[in-house]
Order: sequence, then C-alpha cells, then structure tokens
Amino acid sequence: MILTLDNLAHRYSLLPSEVLDRASTFDMFVIDVSAKYQAHQMDEEQRRHRGQVAAPKRMPTQEEMLDMMERVRNDKSRNTN
Repeated sequence: MILTLDNLAHRYSLLPSEVLDRASTFDMFVIDVSAKYQAHQMDEEQRRHRGQVAAPKRMPTQEEMLDMMERVRNDKSRNTN
C-alpha cells in the first residue's frame, strides 16, 4: 500500500499524506491495475528482446467458432439429461 500511495503522490505531484486524505479506493484500484499492466508490458518487452515471445495466436475462423459453440451446446444438453 505504501508503494501505491507513493505512485499516486508522484503521479499527481502531491505529498503522500495529501493522497491519503484525498484518494478513494477507486483511485487505489486504478493505480494498482496500472502498475501491474506496466510491469506486464515491461516483462513482455524483455521477453521479446530475448526471443522468448511466442508468435501471436491466429484468430479462429467463423466456421471454427460456430463448431466450438455447437460442441458447447451439445455438452450442455448431455449434462442436463
């Protein structure tokens, strides 16, 4: 929590005590998600430089998606009987 307060204070040029008085739990949630996303991006970038990032997965075709939906529907109908 201390790091979150520091991040908010740094971002908005406030003292940590001011952030503690003024910030809501939503502010804390947003800064936490932002920090995690930035860390994720940095990790991906480092892996990309090391050649460890897999090729992007291709999107399924419409036909493949329809087949997937049909399989799920069939599984659900078998489970309800």
